[in-house]
Amino acid sequence: MIAPWRATCMQVYNYSVQRAANRAESEAIMARSLDRWEELIDSVARRSSEKNLLLFPEFSLQGFPTKETAAEWIEKACLQIPGSPEIERLCKKAQQHRCYIGGNAYEIDPEWPGRYWNTSFLIDDTGTVILKYRRINTSYASSPHDAMDKYFARYGVEGTFPVAKTPLGNLAMIPCGEIMYPEAARAMMMRGAEVLLHPTSDFGAADNWSWQSAKKVRASENMMYLISANSGGVRGSRVPEADNAGRSRIFDWEGRVLAEGPSPGESLRCNTLIDVEMLRRVRSSSGGFNRLASLRAEMYRPLYDNAEFYPVNRFPDRGIDSRESIRTANRQSLVNMAKAGIIPPIEEPK
Repeated sequence: MIAPWRATCMQVYNYSVQRAANRAESEAIMARSLDRWEELIDSVARRSSEKNLLLFPEFSLQGFPTKETAAEWIEKACLQIPGSPEIERLCKKAQQHRCYIGGNAYEIDPEWPGRYWNTSFLIDDTGTVILKYRRINTSYASSPHDAMDKYFARYGVEGTFPVAKTPLGNLAMIPCGEIMYPEAARAMMMRGAEVLLHPTSDFGAADNWSWQSAKKVRASENMMYLISANSGGVRGSRVPEADNAGRSRIFDWEGRVLAEGPSPGESLRCNTLIDVEMLRRVRSSSGGFNRLASLRAEMYRPLYDNAEFYPVNRFPDRGIDSRESIRTANRQSLVNMAKAGIIPPIEEPK
């Protein structure tokens, strides 16, 4: 039996390293952020008697690139997960307080030179990184889809859509804008996920693009808990501070809001107990309310088998080298959509 445990959205400010002149300045910014994180982690640990899972937002250590080339961002900002001192500090805190810590960072991997990934990671209560998920639906970082054949050959479905089976239940992660892609959360449910961790950097209460509605629906349609930790604001960046505006939220399997943070600002207010045993009983019940039991996935498979929008294996042997290469891929995606009859005909990119 899994006892109820406490999830806390660590709604912190995102201090960007965009304006850092070099790696040393970037590391100093990240170190100051981690100083504050450690204070907040200690605070949560002191006030809670249950097992804790603490989730930090997307981009919250580094910010995100705007004008930097891939090579510049790799040199200035990217981390190895595990391995970099910043990640090791979080591992030590998880071990110290016997808690779970989830986060997100731009990652480099010696196996994939010249690329950086938008990676969500989970550290268990022994201080071990037990899950890494590299964002698939992304605009600027490398995506596993860019080298899909090689990626699947290396990691398989299990490593591409990882689910950590833990004493807290089956945990998975997707970041930020992937909440707008039903397939991302659905894939994790099909791999057994019961709790979906969502480090994000979205518009908060403004709800541009209906992200808050998407969170509610992803939780309900997949009958899973959704823990969505948003940045309280972004500082030191070339974009306005309130573009990321809080309102972290935790949803149950019916899409009900169990806890919510303010918008914007730093806060630990968004926290609640997660009862995985209750979810398992609901998922195991018969009746029309059990959406998973009545899922007829086979009917949709032919449509997915024939769908081809964004070009696959676009960058199999190298990372994205310029924004123009991304724009070219996006234009090809529009051409493919036109061929499928979704939009009017469009001229193919040269």
